[in-house]
Amino acid sequence: MCFPAAAAPLIMGIAQAGMGGLTAIASYQAQNQAASASERAYQEQRNLNQEAANRAYQQSQLKLKGEMEQASQKAELGLVRRLQAQGTTLAAGRAGQSIGGLLADAERVEGKDLGTLGMNLAYAQQDYYFNVENTFNQQKSANAQAAQSRISKASVGGLALGLAGAGLSGATTFKEMGGDFDNPLGK
Repeated sequence: MCFPAAAAPLIMGIAQAGMGGLTAIASYQAQNQAASASERAYQEQRNLNQEAANRAYQQSQLKLKGEMEQASQKAELGLVRRLQAQGTTLAAGRAGQSIGGLLADAERVEGKDLGTLGMNLAYAQQDYYFNVENTFNQQKSANAQAAQSRISKASVGGLALGLAGAGLSGATTFKEMGGDFDNPLGK
């Protein structure tokens, strides 16, 4: 089929509009595919951040548990030392007020040791809470960074503007090539 030369502006205008429209559609689809991939990567990063936080929480808990177990063992050793000291004092066969002082001295030593253990446990507990808070803040920050790298989906309005631009480009090409909108085929 042969077209008259006067139809060339119309054909070129339609071709220009069609190519522009295909480009707008391809761009829309590509951005939506990139947004889907970005969303998957974002969710995966959030999962990795949660796993890292869970490991850090577990480590902090194990450290605190170890401190508590160690304090418990030291408290038991202190009790044994006090009972041994009191037993030695009683076995020596001493009498009078001095024996009461010696027995009380063993209790004072144990009490001082228990006080130190209590303070150390309080510091360990405070350290635990700081570690937990720090882990939470790190996870929150990592999630925020992951969210910033997300690609948004293409808007339908953007597609409509792209298609309208393609139509306008086709009309401009038609007009620049000498086309007449009142007589598009030049007849």
